[in-house]
Order: sequence, then structure tokens, then C-alpha cells
Amino acid sequence: MTIASDTFDWTDVASSWDEHRHHIETMKAKLTHDLTAGLAIRPGEHVLELGAGTGELALRLGEQVGPTGSVLATDVAPGMVELLRRTLTGTANIRVAQIDARRIDLPDGSFDIVVFRMGLMLVAEPEQVLQECHRVLRSGGRLGVACWAGPQHNPWLTSVGMAAMMHGLVSGGPPTGPGGPFSLADPIKLQRLIRDSGFADVAVREVETEASFTDTDEHFDTVISLASPLAAALAAAPESTRVAVRKTAAQLIDAHRTADGLTVPGRALVGIARL
Repeated sequence: MTIASDTFDWTDVASSWDEHRHHIETMKAKLTHDLTAGLAIRPGEHVLELGAGTGELALRLGEQVGPTGSVLATDVAPGMVELLRRTLTGTANIRVAQIDARRIDLPDGSFDIVVFRMGLMLVAEPEQVLQECHRVLRSGGRLGVACWAGPQHNPWLTSVGMAAMMHGLVSGGPPTGPGGPFSLADPIKLQRLIRDSGFADVAVREVETEASFTDTDEHFDTVISLASPLAAALAAAPESTRVAVRKTAAQLIDAHRTADGLTVPGRALVGIARL
């Protein structure tokens, strides 16, 4: 699917991310644990989170740095920033700001840690983002990123994308090009990209994930709700095509049916580095 994710305004799906936040966090629980554990966050540290989405991770980061530390939770999409403000209101050590990860308008050496969970791959210029992360980190600072592994490891997403492709809503193969959800799916490529941006002690590991759905309709509706490019393509299609895409996606994902519904595997990459 030749869809560049960073050409879409994620404000359009902010309400859907809010609605599905529990599902999102459940699916990302293992990678989030490994990400925060790898960063070894200490009380009193100052953390910048890019692409903070619903704010659930920011809440966890705020607990880890404690009252003497701080978290700046940011997103580029206005709708996501508003969602962050609603989630994080009343948290004394967490602030919210609208920031483009490619141009972080903050002083050099401002943070001990920068976290970018599941957003770096959606930027067409990831090297620019990593250079900005390097700039705003203090000496000895740490970087934590998470990206999706290859499409073959993430049928929860690719089944819907493939169905859309089969019915002509999108063109090309899986979205592995710049700005696509699988653009940084190669662990060696991701490690090299981080190292070439000036970071040391770069470690990238694969983490298994799992997504559960009651049935194929819930699976389809959830993926479409969260994936702005696919949602836009589907919304522009005639009703007959939308019905056909849903049916095909159900057939593709049915291999993961269990006695309790659907249990669909996934895989992510977690990268930890330091200055």
C-alpha cells in the first residue's frame, strides 16, 4: 500500500484513539514494558515524549520520574494535543505541547530521555528526527524508540491493508516506503540509522505483541478507526467496495480465530541508545 502516513492529519482519528486507548495499550503492553525498562528511568529525570498520542505512556513516565522530575508530552497533530491535555490535566509534573518531531523548538541539552513510541516510522525523514533527539539530549542522555517489525509479522494490520489493496482502494505493496508503518521494520537498518545520528550503545531487539478481538467486525472497525490513511481511502469508496473490503479482511484474519474470538500476533522493534 503506497500510503505515506505523515501526509495525513492524525487529528482526524484522535477521537478513535481516545475510544480505543485500552485496546492500544493492551496490545503494546510488552513493548512498552521493554521500552521503559531499557531506559532505566530514574526519579528526578526530565523526559520528552514525541508522538504521545493518548497520553497513557506519559502518565507512566510521570510516575517513574516522580515529583522531582518532569515529562513533556507532545504531538504534532492539534487533535492529539487536545486529547493529551484532557488525559493529563491535573498531573503536576507533566506538561503538554504541540511539537513537530522534525523541528523540536527546544534548547539543546534540555532532557535526560527522549521517547518516541510507534511514531518514528511514520515520519518520512526519520534521520532528521533522530538528529533533533540527539540535540535536545544532555550528555549521557538516553533515547528509546519503538517501531513495527515487518508486515509478515503483523497480520492484525496487513490483513485490512491487503483487503483494501485487493479491491483497488490503495496501490502497490505493503507500506514499507518512507513514512509507512513498516518503513523501519529491519532491525539492522534501524540500529544503523540511530547510530549514524550520533548515538552510542545502540541496541535493537524484537518484541512479540498480541491483539485480541471479539470477532472480525471488531478487528476491522478497530484497525480502520486507528489507521488514518486506510480510513480516508475507505471513506472515499462506494458502499459496495466498503462491504467487499470488510468481507475480504474477515477472510484473511479468520486464520487467527480462537474459542474466545480472534487472537492476532504482532511484532515490534524496540531500540535503546545513549549519547
